[in-house]
Amino acid sequence: MQMRGGEFGVGELARNQDYKVLLLTSVPGIIDATTALARTHFANVEGIYWQMGNMETKPGVFRQIEASGYNLIISHISSIILKPHHLARATFGAVNIHPAPPEHPGAWGIYCQPVIRRNIRGHHGVTLHEIDEGIDSGPIYAVERWPVGEDDSIKSVLKESMLRCEAMLTFAVQTLAASPNGSQCFARIDEIWDAGNGHHGIGDVRAWFRDLDPAHPAHGERIVLNHPNAIMSPPYFSDLD
Repeated sequence: MQMRGGEFGVGELARNQDYKVLLLTSVPGIIDATTALARTHFANVEGIYWQMGNMETKPGVFRQIEASGYNLIISHISSIILKPHHLARATFGAVNIHPAPPEHPGAWGIYCQPVIRRNIRGHHGVTLHEIDEGIDSGPIYAVERWPVGEDDSIKSVLKESMLRCEAMLTFAVQTLAASPNGSQCFARIDEIWDAGNGHHGIGDVRAWFRDLDPAHPAHGERIVLNHPNAIMSPPYFSDLD
C-alpha cells in the first residue's frame, strides 16, 4: 500500500504511557475494535461512539468528553464537531481520519460523487489531518487515493473507504505511539483542501441525482448522506415511515 505522507510498518512498540487518548468515531459497530487497537499501543484510551445526528444522545457524549482526562485526540470518521476548548486540552494534538480525499471536505456526497458525478471526481481517498477550529481545514499529514471504476457502486466506494480508513488509523496510532511529540510527529505535506468542491449540502446531492439517468443503479442505493432523501438525523431518510 502506498500513501502520501508516510509508510506503514512501524513495528511492535511498548505501550505508550504518556498519552491519554480520546478516541472518537461515528461508525456503528467498530468502537470496541478501534479502542482495542489503540490500547495495544497506548496505556490510557477512552473510546466514545456517537450516532451521527442523534441529538438526544449528543449532550451525553459531550459530557463524556468534558469528563475525560485526555491530552491526545484521535477522531476516526467522527461526526462530533469539537469546540476550541476541547482542542486546547489536547496538548499532544488532535488528528482526524477523513473518509475522503482533500478534494472533498465535508460529508454530503462523499461516496456518491465519484460514482454519479465523474466529471467532478472519478477517484476516492482517505485523509489524515490535524483538527483545527474549522471543518476539514487543518494541516494534512497523509493522503491515500484510488480510482473509482465505471462498475463501482456507492456502496463499494463506502466499503473500500472504511477498509482504507482502518489502515490509516493503524498507521496513525503506530506513528503517534512511537513518538513523544504527539501529532508533531507528522510532517505537513503539500496537499490542500478544495473549498470549491467541499461542504456540499443535501440540495447538491438531490441535484446530482436529478441529473442522473433514471436507470442508473445508484437511485436504488440508500446510503446515508449520499441519497436524495437523506437527512442528518435518524432514521436518516425522509421517506421512511
